Amino acid sequence: MGREYEFIVTTEGPHHPEGPARGLIRRLVMRNFFETKWSGPEKNTPELNSASTVHAKPNLKSRFRLPKQGQEMREPKAKAKCKSVEWEASGGVEEKKESSTVSARKSIDRHSDMSESNWSRPSSRTASSGGKGGQASIRMLLKTNPSAHRFDPFDVLPVPGTPQLDMLFKLYKCGSRTNAMAINARNTWWSFISNDAGLLHATLATWALYGMLARGMSELRVEKLRHKNEAIKEIKSKVGGASGEISDQLVGTVLTLASFENLVGAYEAAQLHIAALKRMVNARGGLPAFGHNDGLVRGIIWVDFHTAAAFHTPPSFPRISLGPTTRPLPDALLEEAACTSPTSLLQLSLAAVDCFNIFYRIHRLALAVSTPWFRKVDRLTISNLLYETEYIILSIPDYSRDFLDFDMGAKHDADDEGDCIDRANMADSASVVEAILAATHIFVYAALREIPPKAKIFSILLERLQVALDRPAVNILDVWRKEKNLNILLWALVIASSVAATWGGRNWWIGRLSEVVKELDMHSERELEESVKRVAWTDVFFGEVLGSIWDEVREYRRVVQMVEMHLTGSREDSIEETVDARLLSRGGELEARLGCPVEYEKGRWKVNGWYV
Repeated sequence: MGREYEFIVTTEGPHHPEGPARGLIRRLVMRNFFETKWSGPEKNTPELNSASTVHAKPNLKSRFRLPKQGQEMREPKAKAKCKSVEWEASGGVEEKKESSTVSARKSIDRHSDMSESNWSRPSSRTASSGGKGGQASIRMLLKTNPSAHRFDPFDVLPVPGTPQLDMLFKLYKCGSRTNAMAINARNTWWSFISNDAGLLHATLATWALYGMLARGMSELRVEKLRHKNEAIKEIKSKVGGASGEISDQLVGTVLTLASFENLVGAYEAAQLHIAALKRMVNARGGLPAFGHNDGLVRGIIWVDFHTAAAFHTPPSFPRISLGPTTRPLPDALLEEAACTSPTSLLQLSLAAVDCFNIFYRIHRLALAVSTPWFRKVDRLTISNLLYETEYIILSIPDYSRDFLDFDMGAKHDADDEGDCIDRANMADSASVVEAILAATHIFVYAALREIPPKAKIFSILLERLQVALDRPAVNILDVWRKEKNLNILLWALVIASSVAATWGGRNWWIGRLSEVVKELDMHSERELEESVKRVAWTDVFFGEVLGSIWDEVREYRRVVQMVEMHLTGSREDSIEETVDARLLSRGGELEARLGCPVEYEKGRWKVNGWYV
């Protein structure tokens, strides 16, 4: 038996609910409708298309529709005159048929793009009532839903529906996986943001930014700025309100805007939001006070981690437990990881245990998000393990000053040779640790968090990694060979090459990677893949880029071999001639032979943009 409803009007005049009350009524009506639909037995097609249903639908159309805010109740339109009058005035059956056919054709053309939501009912016969020879014409009536393409056809969300809004929701449903594993582990983010206008605007701005960075959808620039401004207005309205309450929605809006600015690379603007976020979190009693909202806690943690990684500082909030009920990783995955874990990190002379603990987790996380294991591992397990890993990475002290000061001339201030050697060894060890941490952060953000490569954070981390590797008067291979971790250096260069195309190109990284490949005597892409798998590997990330990286390495090595052969022949001609002048004179021959631009700068050949 269906549910019965009774509408009672207790006021003398018409009552027009506005704002939250109007949205509440719509949600309740739709919820009751779907509950009734799903609880009752499924009706067959003849019953749905019965004559009573067909006639009842137009009679009840718009009977209980509430007016939108700012609209007035309109009087119902008068019934149209009998169509027989139009037929008599038109002067015949043929014009009636032609009008009906044109009308049907226009209706079909107008709604052809909504074919998925269209349904047709049995054709109705309209008898002509004019004089002799009156014939019956058949007209096909197509019923379409004009809101079928909309994500929110009933205006339930706290923001008005637009075609651009539908595009953002479609982008969110189809491709926006940024931080989904890290923040939305329990799938609670949508239910949290869908009831607050400010929080939804901030999230929509982030989705628009994702579309621009990952999909190249430049047309979303206006939507990005519009939703960001609307979110800021909502924050000002809530902060300036009479209650002054620090609600979960207010905290979520501020942290989402901070994450938005971090993703853009506007870190100064992000610091304003982060400072306000810290004050609000402390006023509420710290992170444990938000334990009832898992998505909000993880969002605060992510913003803190992103800022700490950009500024090379420890996390602002203390480490907390994200849930005692986390499932462990499958035993089969742990067995597979145990066979390929990078134990060579224990031989580092600085921060060996910390680096090993990081890669112990990174190695297992990479396997967990790979295709064979992704469906078998709980999302919550991956998210919590990722939180632990990032916290360890950010908690390691900054060792960059140990080698930067030494390389910039402070080594000449040493009193004796022994002290200088100790400081040189310390500088080498510090540079190795800093390079490992920078490469690990790139891997976490690119492969595990799936941040778009155009995000500013990658430019910062690539520069940090290059400073640690490209030290003056220091042979990179000698340093890493002494630390017994050439395989980690190879992995770090592959990681950097995978995202460097967006930030200055791969040339420098491919050159250094080629040197390591030659040192390790690798001759195929398969050998390179196996070496990377023994550190941290996920086919979702490396599967698309490793082939192109290996092709560039082969091309680089081919060019280097040709240059070396040419220079060997030139040295046999004349030893007395000045080297630079001789090389410059041979530049034209090299360029003609190789078929690409060749220059000699700062004592090194530059072939097709590569220093060799």
